Amino acid sequence: MRVRRIFVDTAVSFFILVGAFVMASPLLWMVITAFKSQEEARAIPLKLFPTVWRWQNFVEIWQVTPLGRALLNSFFIGGCVTAGVIITSTISGYAFAKLRFPGRDILFMVILSTMMVPFFLQAIPLFVIMARLGWINSYQALIVPGLCSAFGIFVMRQFMLTIPTDLIDAARIDGCSEFGILWRIMLPLIKSAAAALGIFTFVFSWQDLFWPLLVAKKPDYFPAQLAVYYIQGQYGDYTSLLMAAGTVTILPSLIMFLILQERMVKGVALTGLKG
Repeated sequence: MRVRRIFVDTAVSFFILVGAFVMASPLLWMVITAFKSQEEARAIPLKLFPTVWRWQNFVEIWQVTPLGRALLNSFFIGGCVTAGVIITSTISGYAFAKLRFPGRDILFMVILSTMMVPFFLQAIPLFVIMARLGWINSYQALIVPGLCSAFGIFVMRQFMLTIPTDLIDAARIDGCSEFGILWRIMLPLIKSAAAALGIFTFVFSWQDLFWPLLVAKKPDYFPAQLAVYYIQGQYGDYTSLLMAAGTVTILPSLIMFLILQERMVKGVALTGLKG
């Protein structure tokens, strides 16, 4: 039995490692190619490592493209969207988890059902609304539609359901308002869930390309992913420069994940599935 268990664990670990390598190989290839010369990047047969590691590629992509402004835009947009999602999801999650009002469960199911609607379908009415408001080519169009998240509301509600209602009732008996309960009691208890939601939201906002492609036409408002998209159109023949731009673009979200992964996993693990 012990030998069989060791064999199964070894086999599972092997397949996990193989799967991880397959998933990570495009990323590794992009990073390595970012240091190659143009000739080596397009050489056939493919050459795994460059003869000389060219850091100059990163300097050139910074000089010939507005990537610096695009990165600042992504940080600004991602920060605003993340803060908005945490605030709206916390308030809504508390209402759906701890307050009683007519139609509460039905309204929650309606909000939850929007997660099953592809964003491509939602984008059409959203774009029309942004156009009517005159928000095309503005930060409002890039930020406001993302301030509320059905997924965020679901996560915060499920986490708050695991918090004993007796704490809430005791605070109400002592005369604490609902806002006071949310601020003084709930917030200290949901830090892990809020941190996990914040990481998910920021990474999703950072990687989003489809919506900025619709509403941002001026380079001054381009986030990083959209800037790389246009860099591909202008410098598509310069493979090494394109890979350098891609590497620079993914670094912030990758570093954030590596630093905060423990808190993120803890927050997800503590998020109960109580109905």
